[in-house]
Amino acid sequence: MHDLTFAKEIVRALNIKQNSIPNGSRITSINAALSPLSHVKPETLTETFRVMTKGTELDKIGLNIKVLKIELTCRTCKHAFQIDKPTTRCVKCNDSDLDMAYSKEFVIESINVADNQSQQKTS
Repeated sequence: MHDLTFAKEIVRALNIKQNSIPNGSRITSINAALSPLSHVKPETLTETFRVMTKGTELDKIGLNIKVLKIELTCRTCKHAFQIDKPTTRCVKCNDSDLDMAYSKEFVIESINVADNQSQQKTS
């Protein structure tokens, strides 16, 4: 279900960007990041995006997805560590009293646009 929500957000961002780029330019790709806590795999998001854009002017746009690492800090032992899979325990002391530094599930980082002479990266 989240994959559909995120794919819709990608399409919305691409449509907004497409309306603001000059004639002769085109969107080549979009770069997004997923939290390991989002419960969405890059493959399922890509497939959902491809199904949504099939037969449209967006279907040739590349979708680059990276999975973020989450920074956690244990309130008990103060150990800071990164995870790429959900966890509820400190890797050092096994306590469950954790702070999360970054909590976004999904972020569009940038949209790449190419004109007739070069490729530029824009947000």
